[in-house]
Amino acid sequence: MTFGNVVRRRVLVPSGGATLWARRYIADVDSATAFRKQLAEEGPPALVFYTARWCSPCRDVAPHIEALGARLEGPHLRIFRVDVDDHERFAADQGVKAVPFFTVHRDGHVVERLAGCGPDAVAEAAQRHAEIYAERL
Repeated sequence: MTFGNVVRRRVLVPSGGATLWARRYIADVDSATAFRKQLAEEGPPALVFYTARWCSPCRDVAPHIEALGARLEGPHLRIFRVDVDDHERFAADQGVKAVPFFTVHRDGHVVERLAGCGPDAVAEAAQRHAEIYAERL
């Protein structure tokens, strides 16, 4: 499914039990230009996951981010995945020096950067920013 120049990939993650599955979307960035425009728009905060296909720690944390998407993605949080090999210049502009790397964007600005942390820290940051956004509504 394509939304603008952002390709959305369907991810199945467990939701409350072994037999119940929820469908959520985590956007895979297709165009850095369109992505910049989306981040600049007002709206819910965006958690951006910078990753690479060759990165073992990225593959380890990916299921946790997908589960986080199942729990939080929606009207109060957007989640994007950027492959640093496909978007080297954009990743460098965002200060990505190693992967996995996470940024939280709100109202067009980076409000938090997370590097070298585990999935619990990422989940806590995403939850905190989603709650801040929900309170502002």
